[in-house]
Amino acid sequence: MNKWEKTKYEGVYVDLRAARKGSPAKFSCVSQWRGKQYWRSGFTSLTQARNARVRLKSELMETDGKLESRRLPVSTFGKMIDELVKHGDVRKAASQTGRVRYSVLYSNHSDYSLFGMCIDYLAKHNRKHFSDAVSVVDFAKWMRSTRKSERTIEMCLRLLHVVYGMAMSRGLYKFNPVIDARSNEVLAKQLRKIPQERKNPAMRKFLTPAERQKICEVVKTWRDPRAVWVGMNVWLGLRPSVFNKIRWDDLDMSAGLLWVRPEVHKSPTHRKSGEASPSFIPAEAKGLIEHYANRLGFHMNGQDFIDQVGNAVESPFLSEPLSRSTMRRTWRAVLKKAGVEYAAPYAARVTMINEMLDAGVNVKDVATHSGNTPATIYKYYVKPSTARDIQNIPAKLHALRAA
Repeated sequence: MNKWEKTKYEGVYVDLRAARKGSPAKFSCVSQWRGKQYWRSGFTSLTQARNARVRLKSELMETDGKLESRRLPVSTFGKMIDELVKHGDVRKAASQTGRVRYSVLYSNHSDYSLFGMCIDYLAKHNRKHFSDAVSVVDFAKWMRSTRKSERTIEMCLRLLHVVYGMAMSRGLYKFNPVIDARSNEVLAKQLRKIPQERKNPAMRKFLTPAERQKICEVVKTWRDPRAVWVGMNVWLGLRPSVFNKIRWDDLDMSAGLLWVRPEVHKSPTHRKSGEASPSFIPAEAKGLIEHYANRLGFHMNGQDFIDQVGNAVESPFLSEPLSRSTMRRTWRAVLKKAGVEYAAPYAARVTMINEMLDAGVNVKDVATHSGNTPATIYKYYVKPSTARDIQNIPAKLHALRAA
């Protein structure tokens, strides 16, 4: 039995011994120039070997058979990363479980640590490197087959682009496979984002006024300050991760404002401003606070809690931020007791923002209250006008001209 057998592509061969032993198929390609054969091997798919032969033939024609040495300082992706760690381009640390964690800092100061997915892919497919543009496309297909989000895929491709770019500058690798993939029109189409259904549709569910009222009534029956705190955000509509870190001192009850500290904000714009941004406190949220104080035998005097004797008491609300797990457990318990179909805590934010927009609140004010920029509100929340909205434009213009 011969070791190599021809395939349907010219100059491409398959290793029969590997197939006979049950190992993954291996392919090689050969190209001739001036009577001399040039072999390339180690490919895991027929398409890779075919594409490598085309590139090899082109390189032979350009250099008249004088090829550069294929030996590189590093032979695997893992060794390349270790070399980049030595040069200080990649950081190496240990996770809480003891697993090695690599990360790289981008020019926009974002820290990405998605090396694990890249290394897992190479290990599962018996590959040493992202050796060509096709391997990058295969990686993206594998990510989609494992139901990774398009955003995660894009971040992994961006990571590989940066890592191989640094490797080229250090002389550790000769080309950037991500650039090759994006410059090829056929392969670039396969790398483009594919519209996906939202993994958690409960995040975008709207809470009806009746459902919010049910939640409010349930919260009023509890003496747990966590339930009251979570119930308040049904009417405020802030990010759960932001609202959980709000302190009692941040609420100005007399002015009806909540001052969100810059370090709490998720939005870089508000975080870098260095100033607290205002959010309004709805009457329903004030009612929850007053009802809770009355149940404990207190009443509010401006910003302070006063007992029946008239002495000031410490705020009965939480002194420490709610953890994410605690908030979710409380939220689920409140919805279950209220008989409301499950909606993610973020649904309160979506409901409030859309309610403000429908009420005609200026987008700038909506953005300030919710801790966003107007551009973000326009991008994710402002929907196209309905036919009725367009029909009302002449009447609004007539009223303006008559004023």
